Amino acid sequence: MVSVVIGIGSNFGNRKENVEKAMIWLQSILIETKCSAVYETPCASNSGKNYMNAVISGVYQGTGFELEDILKEKEKEMGRNHLRREAGEVPIDLDIVICDGEILKKWDYRQKFFRIGYLQL
Repeated sequence: MVSVVIGIGSNFGNRKENVEKAMIWLQSILIETKCSAVYETPCASNSGKNYMNAVISGVYQGTGFELEDILKEKEKEMGRNHLRREAGEVPIDLDIVICDGEILKKWDYRQKFFRIGYLQL
């Protein structure tokens, strides 16, 4: 079992709906969840469209490695692929930023797109 904080983002298609669908799905695979609101932020690299973001925390009843694999499969299922990535189109991005209290993605952790939601938890 691992405690996780996951950043969610979308800059392509119905961005808000993509984030909301991901949040609902994450609530079905995590326990003890807390969710931020859905909010808009500019692209952190200033090279693309604005994102809709959210942050969710919870407990996964497996390993962090297993959860990472499941998140990447969900991204593919929701339309994320190599061609979209090259075009800067992100239907959904699901990243474990914190796992069992350890910050795994230090850059993400410092960014506005994560901090806004994290502070709401």
